[in-house]
Amino acid sequence: MNKNGFIKDKKILFFTPYYQQNRGNSTTAKRIVNGLKCQGMNVVVFAYEEDTWNAKWDNHFQEAALYHVLHLKRFAQWFKRLPHLMLEKPYILTSGGTDINEDLKNPDAVTLMKSVADESCAITVFSENGQSKMIDAYPELTDRVYVIPQSVWLPESKEPAPINPVKGYPKLLLPAGLRPVKDVFFLLEELVKMRETWPELTFSILGAALDDDVLQEVKRLQAKYDWFYYLEEVALDQMFDVYDQFDVVLNTSISEGQPTSLLEAMYVGKPIMARKIPGNESIIKHRKTGLLFETATEFPLLLTDLLQKENLNEQLCQNAKQHVSLHHSVEQEIKQFLHVYHHCLAKKEENIY
Repeated sequence: MNKNGFIKDKKILFFTPYYQQNRGNSTTAKRIVNGLKCQGMNVVVFAYEEDTWNAKWDNHFQEAALYHVLHLKRFAQWFKRLPHLMLEKPYILTSGGTDINEDLKNPDAVTLMKSVADESCAITVFSENGQSKMIDAYPELTDRVYVIPQSVWLPESKEPAPINPVKGYPKLLLPAGLRPVKDVFFLLEELVKMRETWPELTFSILGAALDDDVLQEVKRLQAKYDWFYYLEEVALDQMFDVYDQFDVVLNTSISEGQPTSLLEAMYVGKPIMARKIPGNESIIKHRKTGLLFETATEFPLLLTDLLQKENLNEQLCQNAKQHVSLHHSVEQEIKQFLHVYHHCLAKKEENIY
């Protein structure tokens, strides 16, 4: 049986919390949906935190042969508000990262997510660490947890990024939505000290303002330091141009599923430095594809090493691009999802007939 041909005849309803706002979940959703459509799949997208459910969506829900859901906790919360809907078709759950790394620490969230996980056909996670956490929380679901690493998709744009190029050296970029889990001030004290040695150093945060307290502190620091920048949101198709303007790309999150920003920077050919957490370690091998730091005080020495050793910089970038090409291609990611789709639909057919 031709797997793709078997699936192409069927409608897929893709649920994502966000699709318009530029944040991690929307990037993941757009990449997967675009990849599926490129393979000829019939995909309809509903952003449950942005759109309003109505009779049109009731029809799509009934017509779909399979549902693909991004982010377990958010979807479970939303789905509870629509008691007339029943998940009677095969459905796949994909972890958004926060639901595994943060929400599983909350017993109420564990119970809530179990309400949708129990009857799912498959659960996909980005890394082996994510798989272990999911299985630890729901050991009875072990057989249906698949690891599908994220891929890199940076669509081309005819328009340059709408930001003024930041001047200085080194220019550090932290792509992160403004919310506590991203811990965007983690390196601040060390950066202030580093300005004594590197007086032209600049630090730029780029991402949606998702938490008002974090936003207000960012604005305060931007007013205090002339080397501290907040660049707000940029469309995905302009991110290649953004990465290209900076010298080093950072990640300081407390937890991550698997950061697409670092994968994108690796793809563009920029050196990356990141906090040593499982999500970052799933794509970074220290001093091979990037640099990892456990504490803020480790950062200055590593950055100085990177800036002063041209060979290190070149080797990291070369290895990183090769790693992305081998392990994080869109083609590989979509092939794995189609395999899971086929498994779930075939299983449904067997139960019916």
